Amino acid sequence: MGTRKTTKPHLIALAIAGFSVGMMSAPLAEAAIVTQWQVTVDAKFDASSIVWRFGDAGTTVTDHQLRWGDPSPSTGPQSGVDITNSPAVTSVDTNGAAVGNIFLSHLNNPIVAGSPRPERFAIASTLTLTPLVPAGPGLTSVTQTFNVYFEETPNGANPCADGGANGVGVNLNGCGDIFVLDRDALNFMFTYDTGDGIDQQYFISFFELTSGLNPLPQTACDYVFNAQSLPTGSPCLGFVTPEDATTRVQFAAMITTAPVQIPEPGSLALAGLSLSLLGLLRRRWV
Repeated sequence: MGTRKTTKPHLIALAIAGFSVGMMSAPLAEAAIVTQWQVTVDAKFDASSIVWRFGDAGTTVTDHQLRWGDPSPSTGPQSGVDITNSPAVTSVDTNGAAVGNIFLSHLNNPIVAGSPRPERFAIASTLTLTPLVPAGPGLTSVTQTFNVYFEETPNGANPCADGGANGVGVNLNGCGDIFVLDRDALNFMFTYDTGDGIDQQYFISFFELTSGLNPLPQTACDYVFNAQSLPTGSPCLGFVTPEDATTRVQFAAMITTAPVQIPEPGSLALAGLSLSLLGLLRRRWV
């Protein structure tokens, strides 16, 4: 056998701005690609990233749990967010469907107006990629930080902060709360040489999987951006959680050979990507 070329894995964070449908052109270089990867995700809350509104009295912060707010009624539970199924180990096909990994659960319980709650927090996710087909040395683990903007909305507003009517749909028990995901959860670029001397380019992206890939209504985006003192008018990705219920959502990883592009609000078509990403059922756990 001849001498095997040295494998050269690199992982480089790349934030892609702008929204459009489909995928950009694939790299011109011809190289053998890894068709399947082992993806290990170990996610924890980054305690140093939390921005509290109305202080942090009575709050709880651990690697996998946040609790906040004065319960209303006082005998009720606090609101909170939990990370479960972490670390998660999955197999992801290149240019295939997104594969679920960790879960994020929002315990949306009534709390007293003006009591402590987070307005933003970050999830530190340690990512390890190992080629399965063809098998090869794994890449060095890298920790990425994903920012989440959160608004605990006034329950009695009508219309609600997401633009929907109070008492209907997700706002059935009062106005739902809004999570907006950082766009930098998309298109982290890395390269890998399977032994042919060419660094093939890949992108790994992370989605909220349970409800499909959902741009939020512009009303919801602007409500969150305005509350966070951010410029309004830009699209956003996220989800709305019903009051007095626990909503459990799953995140997923997708690996592609070209950057993923996000559809405009109102269009859930993703040209060139597996339809299974959009065919998943909406589910709620209470």
